[in-house]
Parts: sequence; C-alpha cells; structure tokens
Amino acid sequence: MNLGFFTMPIHPLDKDWQLSLREDREAFLLADELGFTEAYVGEHVTDKAENITSCIAFIAWIAAATKQIRLGTGTINMPNTHPATVAASMAMLDHMLDGRLIFGISPGGLLSDAELFGNLDANRNEMFLESINQVLDIWAGEPPYNFQGKYWNISTQKTLIKDIGQGFIARPLQRPHP
Repeated sequence: MNLGFFTMPIHPLDKDWQLSLREDREAFLLADELGFTEAYVGEHVTDKAENITSCIAFIAWIAAATKQIRLGTGTINMPNTHPATVAASMAMLDHMLDGRLIFGISPGGLLSDAELFGNLDANRNEMFLESINQVLDIWAGEPPYNFQGKYWNISTQKTLIKDIGQGFIARPLQRPHP
C-alpha cells in the first residue's frame, strides 16, 4: 500500500506564523522519513488560518531536505498567476526535485483570493483552461513564443536572442511534463 499526505494546514489565527510554517515543514519531512510516497500542500494568499501563501515556495524550502517523497502543489490556483510564471517556476521546481514534482492545479476556490487578483467576477474555469493550455504550449514549444488568449498573451517574438538564450522559458525535467 502507498501512503500519501495532503494538507491545507489550518492554524489558529493568533499562532506565530514562523512556528506554523516550521511545524508544517516538519510534517512533510516526517512523511518522507516514514516512507510516504507523495505529499501535497495547498496555497491561499488571503487566508490567515491556511497561511501557506505559495505552495511553490514551500516545496522549494523542503525539496533538499526530502529524499524520496514526491511533492505536489495542491494546488496552483491558475487564474491568480500568469501562465508564463507558472511554467517557469514549475520547471525550475521539477529540476530542484530531480523529477519528484507532481503538478496539481485548480481554478481556485477562495473568493477573497479571487477578489485580490481581480478575477472575482471572471469565469475562473475559463481562465483555468486557458492558463493550463498556455503552460503546456510553452513546455511543448520553442521560442519565440507567441500565444494570444482572452486573459493572457505570451510573446518573446520581439526580444528573442537565441544565441545568448534570452526569450527562452525552461522546460521541466519530467517528459512531457510533471
């Protein structure tokens, strides 16, 4: 039997943030030590109780301290971040984890996050679909990139300098992708 671990850590509102983060980190390290095969962490920018604001940053913090466990974003709320940022950050994280990354995504469900990022009244499911398709297109494509969408445009056509690597977005280690 394989065991997995998922957390959207909920802490008392008055608890010290550094202590909460250290305890959350220790839970992941213990799961790795106990032989769990995978672990996921959620993210919310505007929730004091669920106080991991970036699952990418959190996973990067614990990446080198884990040995075997696959770590997953649970989830990247796609409408709240530019797809090129997601593609580049996830590619880097996949390399940092030597291919142990699981890429979990969603349209996001916390309305205060949606309001913060200006998409409260938008069709977040439509944004989600456009975003993940653009991430996958970046990973499958070659520069110069030129993706036009309803919500995001991605281009390096005017600024690509192939000889020195400018205008290139990294690909993840896993093929075709995490």
